[in-house]
Amino acid sequence: MKNGLISMVFMTIACAVYGQQVQETILSNHPGQDRYGSYSPDGKHIVFESDRDGNWEIYRMDATGENQERLTKSDVENRRPSWHPNGKKVLFESNRNGRFELYELYIRTKKIKKLSLPPLEGEPMFARYSPDGKTIAYSNKKSDQEAEIVLVDRKGRLLASLTNNGFRSFYPSWSPQGDALLFFSRHETNNEDDEIYSINLDGSGLDRLTHWPKHNFCPAWSPDGKKIAYVTSMEGTRPEIYVMDTKGQNEFRITYNEDGDTLPNWSGDSKRLLVTGYRNGNFEICELTFLD
Repeated sequence: MKNGLISMVFMTIACAVYGQQVQETILSNHPGQDRYGSYSPDGKHIVFESDRDGNWEIYRMDATGENQERLTKSDVENRRPSWHPNGKKVLFESNRNGRFELYELYIRTKKIKKLSLPPLEGEPMFARYSPDGKTIAYSNKKSDQEAEIVLVDRKGRLLASLTNNGFRSFYPSWSPQGDALLFFSRHETNNEDDEIYSINLDGSGLDRLTHWPKHNFCPAWSPDGKKIAYVTSMEGTRPEIYVMDTKGQNEFRITYNEDGDTLPNWSGDSKRLLVTGYRNGNFEICELTFLD
């Protein structure tokens, strides 16, 4: 952090299934709520959201947790940032015009540009650029119980509505090749619990990957295309991070914390995960490193 010291906390956790160890480092280490971290394409920076200054704003820090910097300055909500693949701008949600819409923030100039979106009922959430930067996937939220996965081009033209089925489908995550998406949905569980699915961009190949009795959510495809990180929260327990293969098999748990972990995002080399962890009474951006 600028003009201050960073206190990093390390914890090593053994994953019994594969004998693999995971080391945790708390990066943000601030009494505010820090959430939704993701690595820049070059791995040098992390963007995240925080309410440390009174409302939700977008922040950036070095990958080590140093030089934390506020990027947006307003009295409205600025939420859920994600990087463009060129590393020069981030996509985020804001209600600065009375309802949530999508904006681009240019890192160097701090210029903010509102994006055009198709005139759909609902508000955008969890928006992310495709690996080539030409398409945006987001959840069009109509209510807590109804949301669809939408694809638009850079001019805001609707390309596809992939899950318009009357149930909730959230959190699109791109495959490394940009030819498929992960998301979580309740369309086969009578809106009672979340399960993780993959789907091709043309709407074909819908595949359910999890079959646990309670919530499985926030999937993230590893850049090497071999693994999916996700969150599981059974009834009466806090959320924890799991990893599985891309067929939904060989799942194993990698966090064991009393207060829970969520929102995993991979590093470019697929060797680390950023997660939002509840530590010492507030949310922090934590890094999980897979040890050889």
